[in-house]
Amino acid sequence: MYKNIIPTLIVIVFSIIGNNLYGQIECSPYHKVKNYTVDDKGNYGFSYVTCFHAQGVVVDLSYKSIMIGTHIMDKGHNNTVYGFVSYRYFINEKTIAHIGPLYKINNNSGLLIGQFGLDRKLYGPVYLTSRILQVKTNLNYLNVGLKITL
Repeated sequence: MYKNIIPTLIVIVFSIIGNNLYGQIECSPYHKVKNYTVDDKGNYGFSYVTCFHAQGVVVDLSYKSIMIGTHIMDKGHNNTVYGFVSYRYFINEKTIAHIGPLYKINNNSGLLIGQFGLDRKLYGPVYLTSRILQVKTNLNYLNVGLKITL
């Protein structure tokens, strides 16, 4: 019954000692920071979008290649709220493509086919944005608008 306790205790003791020794090197006040840059691949986005019969607002949070957010439409789309998680692909310095699944949050909620979009930088934090929401195999919405990133 107690045969396996000694080897287990030895592994635990060496793990604690090893972690503490390495941790002290990294947390030392004399440890030099090699890179002072902050990653600028993350941002918040706020978009006003419109299609032929409705307007909406898109709020998203992006970090590196992942974007999550909500797409909120007005009464032309029955006040429907969509949620999405997208993969972002940087085409060049000014153009970002994003694609991912789409989820209808209210009004008979459920997983929909997906959404595809493009953001084109106009000036500074202002982008021209377009999104295709593929709701059913025979129904999609094209929304175009302006996006401001923070």
